[in-house]
Amino acid sequence: MEAKIYCILLAIAISSPCFASIHYNTDSILKVLDAVIDSTAYYETTLQSQLGKHRAVYENSNDITRKLQEASFLFYKYRRFRVDSAMYFARERVKLTKELNDPDSIALARINEADAMKRLGRFADAKATLDAIPHTDYIYHSAYYYDVYFSILNSMSRDAVGEEEKTAIKELCRLYRDSVKIVNVKSELEIQVNNAEILKRKGLYNDAAELLLKTGKAHHDEMMNNAIYWAVLADTYEQLGEPEGAKYCYAMSAIIDKKNCNKTYTSLQNLAALLFKDGDTDRAHSYITLSMSDVKEANALSRLSLVGEYLPIITTAYEKKQKAVAVRRVLLIVVTSIVAIVLGVLLMQLVRRTKKLAMLRRQLAENNDKLHSLNEALAAMNKELEENNIIKEVYIGQLFNLCSNYIGQIENYRTSLISKLKSGRIKDMEKTLSQETTNSQLKSLFKSFDQVFLEIFPNFIENFNSLLRPEERIYPKPGELLSPELRIYALVRLGINDSTKIAEFLHYSVQTVYNYRQKTRNKAIISRQEFIDRVKTI
Repeated sequence: MEAKIYCILLAIAISSPCFASIHYNTDSILKVLDAVIDSTAYYETTLQSQLGKHRAVYENSNDITRKLQEASFLFYKYRRFRVDSAMYFARERVKLTKELNDPDSIALARINEADAMKRLGRFADAKATLDAIPHTDYIYHSAYYYDVYFSILNSMSRDAVGEEEKTAIKELCRLYRDSVKIVNVKSELEIQVNNAEILKRKGLYNDAAELLLKTGKAHHDEMMNNAIYWAVLADTYEQLGEPEGAKYCYAMSAIIDKKNCNKTYTSLQNLAALLFKDGDTDRAHSYITLSMSDVKEANALSRLSLVGEYLPIITTAYEKKQKAVAVRRVLLIVVTSIVAIVLGVLLMQLVRRTKKLAMLRRQLAENNDKLHSLNEALAAMNKELEENNIIKEVYIGQLFNLCSNYIGQIENYRTSLISKLKSGRIKDMEKTLSQETTNSQLKSLFKSFDQVFLEIFPNFIENFNSLLRPEERIYPKPGELLSPELRIYALVRLGINDSTKIAEFLHYSVQTVYNYRQKTRNKAIISRQEFIDRVKTI
């Protein structure tokens, strides 16, 4: 399966706009990406098997040099796959290098540790770890050191508070990016990708794109397995206002990431954002959900906020679309049912009419020879036919009245349900709708709401309880994610402060919501207004 997918990918890439024309075969590359995603289990099983063998060698070896070699291999394999494991082996490398008392090896191990800290979202700790490394000749000529330092500063710049702080960090980013340019790196492709990033920071996007395309042609084989190259090219296209080129390159980068079991990527969520803008909500939702799953599985907290920017927007649009589809489906079923009933009634009438006409034809044929002697009988029969025509007209009129009444009943039934739903008359609806199904749907809705909310605000319960007296703190019951009180204030956190709207969403009475809110506010250690304001900022 892997070989087949790779052959398809290679064939598409060779005929891509980077090498042949200005046409971007986006649909084909997205199909390849979907096929690679479907094969994720194969790639991860293969990697896990490889990692298991090396871990066994590491754990069973008594030779420090061999253990250091295996720990290094495992760190670089885990750093984009399981960040916790990468941190473990980085620290193991620090211990082993101290035993060897090799300053350069110790420095590299410390850089590994800072790299893992950064991926865990511990930016300040990562920077402090790098700052504590003695600035030897090895460090001055280590592209890895500058890359990690740049990555840390770039992440910190997103969280900077003031413009002055952001400007200072961005200037440091520029200096460290320039530093990579003057030290040894692994390949010409990496040199030119770094140069393209420098051009982009200066706003020279056309020059950056031209450099990347030229380098890609010259280093085709290396470029085909370099996700960073495609991600940088995709961002360049996006800055130039070429969404098709950006989508194509993000897809290429994502394919390489998924094949290499990289879960700390940015390409797939960026691709999801572009697809969402183009109206491809289904695929965008699939990709952004997968991105969140991978980031959480890898425990790459540094990427969590990036995915979180897109997830609620895309998920909300997707759910809205699914609801609209469900409504259309119900309406289609209702209309189809009505049409089927009408056609059935008309068919029955047509059959009856056909049978009666056939009978009349037989009677007329049998009495043809007695025409002269049966004039009076024929006149009576003609009168009967006239009466039948009148009856048929009455039947047809009654049929349409019946259909009209049925349609009216359906509309009244629908209007009644809507009216009861809007007014919160749940008990009245139990006569028509299954209470068990309704409860199940509400529980499912609440569970989905709780899961998405806690993914966005993982520390909500802890922070919320910090506003209450210790003996009055609220926690969900076993098997629940949020209690009713917590769920109400989760909606307040999302900006829904009106008790009526909260009651409609949770299927509570307005009085119940008011009581919950009043009871909870009485437990607070701060004033009522300050409590509400603090909840909105958790």
